[in-house]
Amino acid sequence: MSTQRNDERGATLVFVAIVMLVLLGAAALAIDTGILYTARAQCQNAADAGALACGGRMMAFNTLTMGAVNQSRQEGVSYANQNQVLSTPVSINMGDVTVDVALKRCHVCVPRTQARGNPVPTYFARIWRNSVDVSACATAEVNIGNSTSCIKPWALPDAFVDANANGKYDTGEYYEKGVTSYGTNYRNNGYDVGVPLVVKQASPSGAIAPGQYFPIDLPIPNSPDTGGDRYRDNISTCNSSKVSIGDKLWTQNGNLVGPTKQGVQDLVDQDPGATWDSSTNEVAGSAYGATGSPRIIRIPFFDPRNPPTSGKQEVEVTNIASLFLEGIDGNGTVHARIMPASGSDAGTTPGGLLFVRLVE
Repeated sequence: MSTQRNDERGATLVFVAIVMLVLLGAAALAIDTGILYTARAQCQNAADAGALACGGRMMAFNTLTMGAVNQSRQEGVSYANQNQVLSTPVSINMGDVTVDVALKRCHVCVPRTQARGNPVPTYFARIWRNSVDVSACATAEVNIGNSTSCIKPWALPDAFVDANANGKYDTGEYYEKGVTSYGTNYRNNGYDVGVPLVVKQASPSGAIAPGQYFPIDLPIPNSPDTGGDRYRDNISTCNSSKVSIGDKLWTQNGNLVGPTKQGVQDLVDQDPGATWDSSTNEVAGSAYGATGSPRIIRIPFFDPRNPPTSGKQEVEVTNIASLFLEGIDGNGTVHARIMPASGSDAGTTPGGLLFVRLVE
């Protein structure tokens, strides 16, 4: 009986040893699997960043020439390479970024493979494999949008066919929302870029109607400010209220020279080195890059056939476009340049806004 018990005890020890080996193997495999999943997620983050950056750069160009495509690809490489995979810097090259001009898509891949000499190493699973290939790709697409926040408190007549070239809408001249509007195909595929606009008149002779100098009233959410104070803050800061094509906005009466000067100067001071380069039709000297300056603003446009008259009036938004705020002159007139279409939330109505989204 004693011998039998000892035999059984030995069998139990063998069983426990086998179970321990299995559990340790499973734990080791789980650790390596977790590491590989982490590496895959970090590759995906880098690919997403690169694709969005490439698409964002594409929006800055009037025409996607070969040079513009290469600059967009380089932007994708730069942003992807600012990421890390398992504490190792990402290192992709131009060959990992492709651009489909027709679809306005950027495709970025981040490989960690044996072929590239940087596979992800294993630790506990080395008895089977020393390393594993891991990679991820992302595709970003540029689309047309119809709504945005950070609108500035000015509204101008939308573009129309100025048959007699007098700079004012005359009865019978052709206007169609989304067709003749700034930033649409009718406008020679974006050759409005760089066109100077007065976004806030100071002279009564330039007012669209008595007392209407282009300001509009954009309430700041949860703000007690009213009148000139609210108008000034809407110039210098981002109003988080979303404005869409088809919305109706109230005009704000009066010349508002003082609040305009204060608000514009506050905005200019956020990026004082930025200027408009007419040779390249883009922003130069900005501390935020060609497309990131806070002086790149968005304003709504209304149907030139239905301009506001005297007194507080509603105007319907028919277009929203991006402009570079050049500055304000001594009289209080605010000058800006039309930018390439950029910056909005998703939508479908043609206009002066574009947005970038991940589609893969």
